[in-house]
Amino acid sequence: MAVILGIAARVLAGISLVAGVFFVFRAIRDRAQSARAPYDVGRQEARLAMYTDLARGGAAFFVGLILFAIVSLVSAPAQITGVEGGEPTEVATETAVPLITTVVISPTNTPFILPTNTPQLPTATTLPPTPTIVPTDTPPPAPPTATVSSGVGVWLRSAPGTSAQQLEWLLDGTVVTLLPGRETADEFEWQQVRAPSGQEGWVAAEFLVVNQP
Repeated sequence: MAVILGIAARVLAGISLVAGVFFVFRAIRDRAQSARAPYDVGRQEARLAMYTDLARGGAAFFVGLILFAIVSLVSAPAQITGVEGGEPTEVATETAVPLITTVVISPTNTPFILPTNTPQLPTATTLPPTPTIVPTDTPPPAPPTATVSSGVGVWLRSAPGTSAQQLEWLLDGTVVTLLPGRETADEFEWQQVRAPSGQEGWVAAEFLVVNQP
């Protein structure tokens, strides 16, 4: 398509230039005729025709120059790209080939470590705490007791003997606690006792009846 337009533009440019030359020569002829015209009217008509031909010739030259400029602009890209006779020529282009770097990883001699059977130590079993047995307080055995049995009662004296000081009168049936002391005085066996009031003294043993535990 560009080639056809270029040829048409060249033809029109040539026609315009030829027309311009034609009108210029005719303007020259009109000037010569105006000089030879015997009357003023003929001279004016010849001059008007000359000016008209000059204008036409100038316009034809102008159009021709424009067409030649268009042809030059159209043909310039074709020359650059190597177009000749309407057939595009192959232009060799260099295609950038990516550089591929191949990395070769050589195997290394890695020592293979065999797993060793590590003996597992027995885990300590946590035993529940042993309950602590708290010994209970065993009450001591009750001390032996005796009951006063004389019919009326008996004196609790400060020492063995009938002449010892009288501390307390113990009625018949009074329960006393027997103490370790036991002596003989004034033909009587005397037993050391503790009265219910807490008073300790001596009582004739024959007036006491030992209670069974």
